[in-house]
Amino acid sequence: MSDVKRPVLDVRNLHVRFRTSDGIVEAVRGINASVGAGECLGVVGESGSGKSQSFLAILGLLAGNAEVSGRVDFTGTSLLDLSETALNRLRGSRLAMIFQDPLTGLTPHVSIGRQMREIVQTHLHHSVRDADRLCLDWLDKVRIPEAAHRLTQYPHELSGGMRQRVMIAMAMLCEPVLLIADEPTTALDVTIQADILDLMDDLRREHGTALVLITHDMGVVARMCDRVHVMRDGEYVEEGSCEDVFYRAKHDYTKMLLEAVPRIILTGHPAGDVSTGQPMPVKTVLQVRNLCVSYPMQRIWFNRRRELRAVEDIGFDLHAGETLGVVGESGCGKSTLARAILQLIEPSSGSVKLLGHELTTLDKQGLKNFRQQAQIVFQDPLASLDPSMTIGDSIQEPLRVFEPGLHRSVRTRRLAEMMERVGLSWSLVNRYPHELSGGQNQRVGIARAMISMPRLLICDEAVSALDVSIQAQIMDLLRDLQREFGLSLIFISHDLSVIWKLSDRILVMYLGSVVELASRDALFNRPQHPYTQQLVSAVPVPDPQVERKRHRIKLQGELSSPMDAGARLRFLPSRRTQLATDYVPQLNERFPGHFVAEHDPLEQLLV
Repeated sequence: MSDVKRPVLDVRNLHVRFRTSDGIVEAVRGINASVGAGECLGVVGESGSGKSQSFLAILGLLAGNAEVSGRVDFTGTSLLDLSETALNRLRGSRLAMIFQDPLTGLTPHVSIGRQMREIVQTHLHHSVRDADRLCLDWLDKVRIPEAAHRLTQYPHELSGGMRQRVMIAMAMLCEPVLLIADEPTTALDVTIQADILDLMDDLRREHGTALVLITHDMGVVARMCDRVHVMRDGEYVEEGSCEDVFYRAKHDYTKMLLEAVPRIILTGHPAGDVSTGQPMPVKTVLQVRNLCVSYPMQRIWFNRRRELRAVEDIGFDLHAGETLGVVGESGCGKSTLARAILQLIEPSSGSVKLLGHELTTLDKQGLKNFRQQAQIVFQDPLASLDPSMTIGDSIQEPLRVFEPGLHRSVRTRRLAEMMERVGLSWSLVNRYPHELSGGQNQRVGIARAMISMPRLLICDEAVSALDVSIQAQIMDLLRDLQREFGLSLIFISHDLSVIWKLSDRILVMYLGSVVELASRDALFNRPQHPYTQQLVSAVPVPDPQVERKRHRIKLQGELSSPMDAGARLRFLPSRRTQLATDYVPQLNERFPGHFVAEHDPLEQLLV
């Protein structure tokens, strides 16, 4: 048990105010908090409630228009009284933070290895060789494949999930006394999330690290936290032990958050994989056939090239009003598949038809004409919004492009309606992206994609940065739009609880290829492929007693690399020596409408 009488961090009467063009904004209003050695404190609440600002203030990382008052004691040192030089000696060594947005938290023009090495040499004074060895060790611990190669790469060359793992490794390099984790697993799939949480849990138990976990994922809170603070409008409205907050919540806001958490409900009866009677006629919106995307990586002997096969021979149909969920590990090709469908990147081969029109043969003007019918919500909202445009201008820009004849008053009315539907206050219309929280920027991206009323909407982790209440509203909104306009959705997510709630069918990807495709109920109630079984077993349950007793499936070996030519044969070890390294396990229809890739029995693949 941690010694709460002598906490590692003790915060008293903390206030954070911002001077803006609209006046003074009081983001944090007199909060008190403490966390002891080896203890995990969870901080939950809606986006914009002040969770991140509280701890950025503690670290001295707020913008220049911020005013901070109160007392922050860290192991006997008053942080608010320290100079920038003194703070720099603490930050990154004894005091570390995992930031919510990994792309903006990493320097874009500096390699991953150099950024990590700088921390080690600054605080631990290691030689270059020892620093590189430590950096490589931590990249291995956070399960980044081909870790040595990743050290030479730049942030834009990594997927969102890999960037998040780099951020986690950087924060843990010096084994800090206090680790503040702001949505540390937001961009991670459930298997990597489970490993990262195990890693942080080991750090606090073995080294006595105090952990503050800022998150909207109540399943993660149920698994990790000793105590929980619930934050709303800059104040803590409820606090207590994890069990008290989950089972004996007193405040209506806390009860609302818990009720909004998406939960997987397994019936034990896999519906949708047995057809009865005459099938109902459906209109196909999207047809994808044999889609491949490859990237040449480097030239080797005899002018041969090494290729990264990011998407390999994928095909499916998407019907009007249907939602296809796409899940898989970070780096498996989910986002590449989405961009290839929309022709944002050029496929190596294959066919993509939208409303009967072949997209792969269209010229630039032809593609522009179809884009009103197909939109995407990107994974990283801050990187996809123009920092020089106001929120209002960003959201209504598609109307200017696709409907230039609209009167200004009509555009303003549609802008106001869309902002209200996605939960954005009209008071934000003249703000800029850097002035909004991560969740608010995600809602801006959703509003921008939906304002032109497309027939196909691809959501790439569209609700990953949102708290559970707004997440539930957005999912309800997507369902409403489907019913009203026959909108078809491809929903990419690592959160299987969200996938379960939204999807009609689910496509599971592994290293660019499909390992399972089935109806939602069939896939969750009767997963056939070992990789799918591992994913389902790793989904955190928002119930402390249940979650802490669960045992998840762990398969042999580390995460396979997409650059490993034989990696797709990981689930066929019995036949690996008999097959060509570029062999793609074939999909077989095990049940009507339920397709599964070739694999060995699960028992042969367990750790």
